[in-house]
Amino acid sequence: MFRYVVIFFIMLSGWAHAHQFTPTYPRFSFSFVSGISSTKMELLNMRKDVNYYEITVYDKNWNKILFMSSPSGIIYIPYLRRKTIEIFVNSSNVDKVTYICSESKIMVTENTVTVIASKICSRKR
Repeated sequence: MFRYVVIFFIMLSGWAHAHQFTPTYPRFSFSFVSGISSTKMELLNMRKDVNYYEITVYDKNWNKILFMSSPSGIIYIPYLRRKTIEIFVNSSNVDKVTYICSESKIMVTENTVTVIASKICSRKR
């Protein structure tokens, strides 16, 4: 009986799809440029209603840290596609990095209903 109740509530609530941002615990290594460290993250878009994502890097107090990424800026990723993103941080700031986050960016149009943006963060070891 308990199973049927759980299944009923799952069916009633619908499915929430977000994006995936891996690895969960990224590690920085030295890059090909002196004084710069890098890590690679993979972003998978599992949302039909979103095609654009923004990457941000934070310290333990959620202050933004200056970084570069390839590709840079707002990233276009079609539905059910993956993209590898390399993140570059000044080696003097690597110890300050705590979170690397990806946030969905929603395009606003006249006939768009309100949708929920998703933000997923990975924590540096």
